[in-house]
Amino acid sequence: MLFSTYKLGLIFFFVAACIVAAEFIVSVEIDSPDGVAVDWVGRNLYWTDKGMDRIELSRLNGSSRRILISEGLQEPRAIVVDPFEG
Repeated sequence: MLFSTYKLGLIFFFVAACIVAAEFIVSVEIDSPDGVAVDWVGRNLYWTDKGMDRIELSRLNGSSRRILISEGLQEPRAIVVDPFEG
């Protein structure tokens, strides 16, 4: 399962049966992550950061991180991706 927490400024993955085995995917240069979406076809992770007013993406393991949109947003919250439509 993927979760974001704006109070801690983290996006992390954990196995539902074992929260002790959490793996932090994004934990630096992130303020208030809110919405998280997974592109299972392209193996990308998308999220909104309402504290930084931007939308970012990375690979599922947190690598190749980049900012997609950083202008014209005010506290972006939810995000949905459609991997088949691009």
